[in-house]
Formats: sequence, C-alpha cells, structure tokens
Amino acid sequence: MKGSVKSIASSLICIGLLSSIVMACSSNTDTPASTTAATTAPGTSTASTAPAKAAPVSIKMFNRVNANVVIDNNPVIAEAEKLANVKLSVEAPPINNYVEKLQVMMASGDLPDLVYNWGGADANLEKWSKDGLLTPLDDKIAKYPNLTKNITKEMWDAVKAINDGKTYIIPRTNVVNHWGYMVNQQWLNKLNLKAPTTLDEFTNVCKAFTNNDPDGNGKADTYCLSLSNPSLGSNTVWNSTFFLASAFDLPIINGVKDTDGAYKIREKMSGYIPFLTYLKELNEQKLIDPEYLINKIYVDQEKLNQNRVGIIYSHQYAVMANLAKDKESDKKYSYQPVLKDSKGVATDLVTPAMWGGWMIPKSSKNVDGVLKFLDWGNTTEANTLFQLGMKGLTFDSYDPATKNISRTADQATKLAATTSTYMTLANAIDGNPAIIEGADTVERLNTYKAQLDAAMKQVTVVNVPAVRSPKILNLNTAIPDLVKKKDDQELKYLMGTLTLQQFKDFLEKEWYPATADAEKEYVDYMNKQGK
Repeated sequence: MKGSVKSIASSLICIGLLSSIVMACSSNTDTPASTTAATTAPGTSTASTAPAKAAPVSIKMFNRVNANVVIDNNPVIAEAEKLANVKLSVEAPPINNYVEKLQVMMASGDLPDLVYNWGGADANLEKWSKDGLLTPLDDKIAKYPNLTKNITKEMWDAVKAINDGKTYIIPRTNVVNHWGYMVNQQWLNKLNLKAPTTLDEFTNVCKAFTNNDPDGNGKADTYCLSLSNPSLGSNTVWNSTFFLASAFDLPIINGVKDTDGAYKIREKMSGYIPFLTYLKELNEQKLIDPEYLINKIYVDQEKLNQNRVGIIYSHQYAVMANLAKDKESDKKYSYQPVLKDSKGVATDLVTPAMWGGWMIPKSSKNVDGVLKFLDWGNTTEANTLFQLGMKGLTFDSYDPATKNISRTADQATKLAATTSTYMTLANAIDGNPAIIEGADTVERLNTYKAQLDAAMKQVTVVNVPAVRSPKILNLNTAIPDLVKKKDDQELKYLMGTLTLQQFKDFLEKEWYPATADAEKEYVDYMNKQGK
C-alpha cells in the first residue's frame, strides 16, 4: 500500500497494489485532527474587518481513483474545495487502465493542471520532463511549509530526475508498507495447517490448497497462489512476489546486496535462477493459478475472494481494506510477513514511504495555486477529510489517538461512494494515516494490530535507500526491445517452453553485455553511498 512495490501492466509496486491500500495515526501534525471535517478554511477570520476572501483557484486534476467513488456532485470534493479555496475539475479513469490513459493524455498535448503519476519518479516522468512537458519545482517548494515538513529529505532526493537532477514531482507521502501475503485462514484451519513461514511450509500449503478441496465443494477447482500485474514497468513476477522471493534472498528492488555482500543487477543475484525455477515447478505441478502471468491488476484479489486461490501478495492493510469487496474479509483472511530464507531470517525490505506523486504540467497557468492546494493536502485536516469523509455523512465519531471510528452501515456505504485512500493528496501525515481502512470497529482494529504485531516479530526490517543511478533506471527506455525480450525469456522459462540452458545462454550472450555499463554505474553509485 499500495509502501515501498511496471510495463506489461500492474500492481505494484505500489501496489495498489495493490493491492488496494494503506493507513495509521499522528499527533505532531500541521493541523489538529478534525473530528468534524472542518467547515472553514484554516486561517479564515470571522472578524468583520477581515479582508475579502480571494477567488478560488480553478484546478483541472487527473487522478487514479477507485471505481466505487462517484466524482460528480461529490460532497467530499465540495468540502475540499471550500477548505482549500479551489474549484476542482477531476478526471478519474478506472484504476485497471489508468497508466494507459495517463500516457495517452500526456501525449495529447491537452494537459490539466495537476496529474497523478502512480510510478513516481519513473521512466515516464523522465521522458515527460525531458520532453519539456513538466514544470521544474525546485525554486518553489520552499515557499510551502507543509510540503517541506511532511515530505522528508529522503523522499525529495528519491524523486529528483536522473536526467538533470531537478524536481518535477511532489511525492505523495504514504505509510510504511510491510509487504507480505494474505492467506485464506479458513482454508488453513480446515486443513489443520499454519500460515507458512519457510519455503518448505509454503510448498506444503500450496499442495494442500490445490489438492485437498479446501473450499469443500468436492471439485478440483482451487489453486494455492495467484499474482497480478500492476502495469508499472516490469512483468508480473517482479510485481507480486516480494514475500516469496525473500526465501531465496532475492531482493526485487534495487539497493540491496547479494548474499556475498556485493551489489549486482537482479539477473546476476544468487537467488534469481533458483527463484524462477521454483515458480516454474509450482506451475508444472499445477499449484499456481494458470493465468498468473496475464492477470490484470486486482484479478488475483478477485480470485481470492471467489475462493479460487488461497494466497496473494499484500501488505498489512490489505485484509481490512478488502472488506470493501468481501464483508467477511477480517474473518476469512490473515496478513502474514515475508518468508524466511535458508538461514531462518525473514528480511522485510522497506523503501521510502511514497505512493507515486503529483506532476504539474508546464502548460498550467496555475502552478502556485496548485502548489498551495498540495500544501493544504499535506495537513491533517486534508488527510482526515479524504480518509474519513464528513461527520454525519460517513461517520458518527472518531478518536484520532486510537483510530477508533463509529459509523453505521449506511454511512459505510456512503463512504465507499464518496472517498477513499486513493483520493488523498498525501496518504500520511508525519508517517501516519488518519485511520486503518476498513477497521471501523474495535474488534477489527484489534485484529489488524494483532496480525501486524505478530508479523513484525518474525521479520528483520531493512531500510532500502532510493537508487538514482541513471543507466540502471533507464534500461526500459535505453534498450526497450531487449528488456521486452528478457521479460519474454523469463516467462517462457517459467512456462516450460525455454530450457534452463537456453535461458542462461540469453543472459550470458545478450543481457549481461547489454547491461554491463548500467550495472557498473549502479554498483559504483551504491558503493559511494557507503550503504
């Protein structure tokens, strides 16, 4: 949540994905948490001598919003307009093809004032900034105190363009996501199994979930695992398998050393071939969803909710967030951390807590007005409004200290139609969200906390720095045909249409030579960081 987590389509990293996604609390924030969704703009005086309020700034906005939210005549958007003194025109394409719609829009030349880029400082941003489509923001940011307070130096450093070192995107702060997996706890209980913590345990659970009729319908129609593709720049395997790759000491993100203590490209890591071979074996034994390589974003979650698969990747918020799609989610599923490696260590890799970011096209005539809006978005007032909605409409009471929230079933329905974490301008204030999405009862909140506490006792957290090594980050644009071929070779090996030797020959003869300069630059960069 997608915290820390692709081109053949998505999902993930945000993830949404993933999967869907994110939340937790704040006491040292710019604006006190509001339990009533404030109705007057901060700083507005009620004295009779107060100067006339400036006319609202009109902002056209392009955002990735979940399909349940109705944009037209939205009361939360109307409240945000009043609080921030803006007039918003929001275009929100469906999540499952947002990246494609975004690219079409950016290529059209008809650009809004504010654009959400799910991939953050990715190859798309590099291209758009190089093409002169985006406003450089370095000389303006310091004028906006909430942006400089809520967004850390680490985050700002992580989004500087590698082409020219400038800032073209405002990070959307997020809570720290601990990527693990979500498992059907009812299936585990029925089969007298425990959530797997090692690769051997995972294999045994996979066999049981596939072969032992965990749903009790008498049919051989279940699989252990499914994946999905978030469309952010790499194939499905690398978007959805943090928890499983950890068993092979294979970091899916840059910035982590191999088992021998050296930095390398992923394809040279000691766990790379063994991990792919394991997935290949799962596929050959028909233990994995046969459509796992072509699933669109959130299809894995749909299959989990349909009792077709028992395990998908997720972070700690996913079980409660899934209540929007399965009202029994908190009773059916549990969150679990990454698997342990052969030494018994479960390494939880944590990247700077960002969920994409906001770009201001150079064509906008309202740059300062947009930045002022984003500055307001990085306050507790804004975060509370977008995550909770409005008192009386979407909740009755809220305690920011405990995150306890009271709402009726009707208010919960209205919440889903008016706002969500996808609507936030900043999804965390001082690292904390206003609520744990879906945990709207004390029982659910306690379940969330118990699962997270249990998971964190099992893992070793490693903070991974942002990598801004130009050549390694620009492989998709520098050698796009070869990147696509490498993805295809991986998938063919997984599906059994390419032998291991053929796959290794491709790596040795084509991939390694083509990426040698990028790897050297990356290794030198990381070694200079002294990490």
